[in-house]
Amino acid sequence: MTTKQLELPVHGRTITGLTTTGDAPGSPLVVALHGGGYNSGYFHVAGHSLLDLAETAGFRVFSLDRPGYGGSDTLPDDEATFGASAGLLDAAVGALWTEHGAGRPGVVLLSHSIGSAIAVHIAARRPRWPLLGISLHGVGDQSPEHVVNAWHAMPTSGPVELPSEQRRALLYGPESTVDADAVEAAKASVEPVSIGEMLEIVEGWPANLAKLAAEVAVPVQYTLAEHDGLWNVSESRVAAFAGYFTAAPWVETRLQPSAGHNLDHHRLSLALHLRQLAFVSECATRAS
Repeated sequence: MTTKQLELPVHGRTITGLTTTGDAPGSPLVVALHGGGYNSGYFHVAGHSLLDLAETAGFRVFSLDRPGYGGSDTLPDDEATFGASAGLLDAAVGALWTEHGAGRPGVVLLSHSIGSAIAVHIAARRPRWPLLGISLHGVGDQSPEHVVNAWHAMPTSGPVELPSEQRRALLYGPESTVDADAVEAAKASVEPVSIGEMLEIVEGWPANLAKLAAEVAVPVQYTLAEHDGLWNVSESRVAAFAGYFTAAPWVETRLQPSAGHNLDHHRLSLALHLRQLAFVSECATRAS
């Protein structure tokens, strides 16, 4: 399939990313937000590409580089928060909507890990462009103590690149759930991660989640993988997370067996992506 590089000027800064060329008439725009330590190519790993599948299904996807990743400008240290990133990405999606939104019902956000936390921030802002729904995965409300301690043990300044062994242990499930060539191919989208992001996701995010989620007034799809190494995983945690979205018209949840944190690269990635695109279609149809 064909992808194109994207560059958006937003509030004096630049947001970059990838976009597909598929474009069925009347389909919603889909915007994908990656997690920490990866750029927009996270959603375009060979054999596991959300962008390829979406293009085949006729959806236009914009996989954006969050601030500080890919070619997107880095926010100053005193502005490098999920809330500030959400504000800049809100404006970027607004620009995409102005250019590509004619004749469409709206926008659906698909997101992973820290990208999902930022998607909730965006939805809580009640953006001016028509947000139809948010699909979240790879995020939770409680991290294991050893993960919190690991982030606190990292250098306090500058970006950090996780050792490959630690990345494999935390982000991918057992060998039976993922192919080695997919893990290797995903390394092309790996980038250093800000320690500030890692600390916010285990501290500020859980503290603010309930207040943010209560402001989300669109449908929510939520998936947590059985072998996610960054979050406490159980049916009760999935139910608790869903329960924060008290203003959402409906919330769809799944505890996904046989997969790890980077679910998009596992053997079950196709199942995830098909469910995500089904959610996109349902949000668009209900909105119409």
